[in-house]
Amino acid sequence: MNTAEIDGAPTAASPASGPRSVWDVLGQAPAEAQLQRAVAHHRLGHTMIFAGPEGVGKFRTALALAKTCLCDHPVITHNAQALPNLPPGAPIKTFCNHCEACHAVDGGVHPDVHVITRDLIRYHDRGGKSKGTTLSIQVIRGEITGNDNPDAPAEAKIYKRPARGPSKWFIIDEAHLMEIPAQNSLLKTLEEPPPNSYLVLLTVAPEDLLSTIRSRSQVVPFHPLPEKLIAAALSQRGLPADTVAVISHIAQGSLGAALKFSDDLTLIEKENEAADKPTKKPPEKPGAKTEDKRPFTPGGVVAWSAEIARLLDALISGRTGATALAEALLGFSGEFADLALLRDPLASKDRAARDGLILLLRIAADHLATHLRRQLAAGADTEACDCYLELIEQARQAESQIDRNAHIPMALAALTHAWESCCVINAVR
Repeated sequence: MNTAEIDGAPTAASPASGPRSVWDVLGQAPAEAQLQRAVAHHRLGHTMIFAGPEGVGKFRTALALAKTCLCDHPVITHNAQALPNLPPGAPIKTFCNHCEACHAVDGGVHPDVHVITRDLIRYHDRGGKSKGTTLSIQVIRGEITGNDNPDAPAEAKIYKRPARGPSKWFIIDEAHLMEIPAQNSLLKTLEEPPPNSYLVLLTVAPEDLLSTIRSRSQVVPFHPLPEKLIAAALSQRGLPADTVAVISHIAQGSLGAALKFSDDLTLIEKENEAADKPTKKPPEKPGAKTEDKRPFTPGGVVAWSAEIARLLDALISGRTGATALAEALLGFSGEFADLALLRDPLASKDRAARDGLILLLRIAADHLATHLRRQLAAGADTEACDCYLELIEQARQAESQIDRNAHIPMALAALTHAWESCCVINAVR
């Protein structure tokens, strides 16, 4: 098990400033308080759903909860100001951070802590054809519920006794990606949960889980982080103030996304420097066009955001057409996917490209929303404001279509053509 933050919140190696409360989780005091109440009153659910955006500390909290319950010498204190959602003097339980159990959890080797991700399909798909875009039934059976398939037998880990501590923990990342057969397989376990076992489902979309799973689970909500907390964390990395401002805004409350964008700046610089190194190829003929061999746009998402804003403004003012904007969106989403593959060579490039395009469309919609706010502040007529609303809605619809595996070039062509038509018809200048 890797104890790095799966959903992107900071690890001990990448601290962020701001209120961290008892479990060293940034900005999620209400969730911690809910769990502390459950622990204090021995009402911790055997199945919990941690619901909230990516990169806000769901995994970090789940790991801290497991670590607390597995600690050999847990620490009991009384609430002062750490958790404002708990009354003063309320008991607070946390881990000692010194015992063997704590060290085992931190090292990712505790036998009673199991982290389940969709990437585990690489170990359970004997055909080797899966890209790991969903959480399949093979993963759930192989890591939790087991099966009696003679060709690929798997023990039911959840029904085994804890190997070391008083309980065993199964943390399922991106639980909303579980296929329906996988959810049904898990549901049978939830109906009669074995003693001393806990399932924590991390999800950005709890509505994608079966209602029968939700009804058997304690739901712990997590919320987007304030932009100022994300900016403070990025500032500790020595980034320029303007870069911090752009990334912390684009991250939309996700520290995990912000840290990834920040890491990408270093990765892009490294890759571009490698591409610029001279090779032993013969010199080009005099007058030959020199191609830019750098694979990435310097500045990453910061530069992408600025270029999208520039092209949108040009489209709105009639200075350019839809083609240039579509090409930019397609190119930047390709860069986003290439960065994802550099971080994980076994990732799905198509899924990464879609995720990148969804991010870019959100950036575009946010820029259009800024235009709309300016129009409203200036007392613009209803027709102009309605046009901006239409442009934003078209972006949201394209996001949904691309997320549902629509053909990317066709979806982009349709979107940018609709944007261009809307600007011409409504004469948004």
